[in-house]
Amino acid sequence: MGEQSVRARISKRVVDGLAPHPSGAARVCAWDAEIKGFGVKVYPTGRKVYVVKYDRRGKDQTFTIGEHGSPWTAEAARTRAREVLNAVAGGGDPSADKQRERTALTIGEMIEKWLEEGPMARPTKREWSWVTDRSRLRRHVAPLLGRMAAYEVTRRDVEKMQARIAAGATAGDVKTGPRGRAIAKGGPLVASNTVVCLSAMFGWAVEQGLLKANPCLGVKKVKPAKRQRMLSRDETARLLDTLDEMVAVRTLRDSHAEVLRLLLLTGARKTEILGLMWREVDLERRCILLPEARSKTGARDPIRLAVPAIEILQRQNRGSDYVFPRADGMGYVVGLQKVWERVRKHAGLEDVRIHDLRHNAASIAVNQGASLYLTGKMLGHRNAMTTQRYAHVADDPVQQVAENVARAIVETRSSADKL
Repeated sequence: MGEQSVRARISKRVVDGLAPHPSGAARVCAWDAEIKGFGVKVYPTGRKVYVVKYDRRGKDQTFTIGEHGSPWTAEAARTRAREVLNAVAGGGDPSADKQRERTALTIGEMIEKWLEEGPMARPTKREWSWVTDRSRLRRHVAPLLGRMAAYEVTRRDVEKMQARIAAGATAGDVKTGPRGRAIAKGGPLVASNTVVCLSAMFGWAVEQGLLKANPCLGVKKVKPAKRQRMLSRDETARLLDTLDEMVAVRTLRDSHAEVLRLLLLTGARKTEILGLMWREVDLERRCILLPEARSKTGARDPIRLAVPAIEILQRQNRGSDYVFPRADGMGYVVGLQKVWERVRKHAGLEDVRIHDLRHNAASIAVNQGASLYLTGKMLGHRNAMTTQRYAHVADDPVQQVAENVARAIVETRSSADKL
């Protein structure tokens, strides 16, 4: 298409007076007499568009400001033209920046890209980790940052996100199917873990050339209050009695009760028992051998089975690949959290979480004289520092040492008096 150019100071009167070329085969362009490169193009359809032309490393570039009308009046377009040319003078390329903005991935889009392509870049990352990442990113990050362009996210945005998750802004109970539900919990621990998860995604995006920097770097993660709830002997007995009673009156499925009993006896993680498959059970060697993909810590020590735990497994039907299958045979039992809420209420243990059954097993082991090393082996800890949290449970022997020392010191005085 040809072009017919005129030069004048671009104003509302000048722009309103511009008309399309009579032939309809050419574009009319008016260029400002004061600001070099600022102009307005008139198309055969009558559409008028403000533009800025500039030179970028010897190559002509055109930046489109917008169509004449609200909000782009002649004066507003003039102001924007100055901003564009100032950016060019400073070494910028506004046209390329605008193109980047137009094609930039949002955080929501990047989450899906990471979940789809990330496993290829992180082949050693376990499936268990991807499951938790998927939940954290979709349930917590996407609702708060999902619509933002990924390149626009700053450290401040991540800090605000973390604070809101910690305050419970993304907590909710979402129905995922006819019988399914996803419970998204907030709180400091979830918030801190979500930042770690988001940082991994941004790190990958930097590696792939999708972003220049990771805005999570330098973010101070919130520290959740340490909470370790152990059961007393009376509470343990009450829990076991409750499981028996609820199964007897059919307010609790036997499979759910058996899972909870096994968690209590082994100190295993919830997912390790819920998804347990017969091929992972070795009754002869009295242990559960989990593949790396099924354990939070990868290759973990066998889960040891005491006689009561073996008896639970021997009671189960072998008609499925899973030890605790769903009633319809499609996978393993679900809904344990909802079941646990009913059980603990009935047992009067409303401040006890399922994970506290694991802490309970550890505290009993240490109380009975097991070393932290052996307790860590039982729990499947890879880092000794993780087991160190139970050191305080063994404080009684230390107290006894202190008593012995004090007694010996006091007794020296008694001996001296006898001399």
